[in-house]
Amino acid sequence: MRHNIPYRDASGAGSNPAIAGLLLSAQMRSLMFERAEIAQAIYREIVAKRTRRLARSARVETFLGGRNKDRWCSRLIVGGSEAPHGLPHEFGSDDGDEDIRAGVFDLNRVLNMLGSL
Repeated sequence: MRHNIPYRDASGAGSNPAIAGLLLSAQMRSLMFERAEIAQAIYREIVAKRTRRLARSARVETFLGGRNKDRWCSRLIVGGSEAPHGLPHEFGSDDGDEDIRAGVFDLNRVLNMLGSL
């Protein structure tokens, strides 16, 4: 999702300190964290639950992002050492021989569900 909030002028200096303050505020960080937690709950609900390791591996973090690192962003991270099969589950796999498995694309479903809220 892209937004075009014009609070920088051509030189790159902030021309609207109110918007800059809002984007870096603690309230914005908690709002972004809350939105990512909703995505995490949706992901844990729709992901395959054979061992539940993949659902348990989903975690949320906030960070300063954007082109100029001037706003809070959130990220849903899935897999890692807790569930090393996360990438093949999401995107599919090919063993180079005859076993080709299609990906499930649960994260795309999560984004679509978040967009409809």
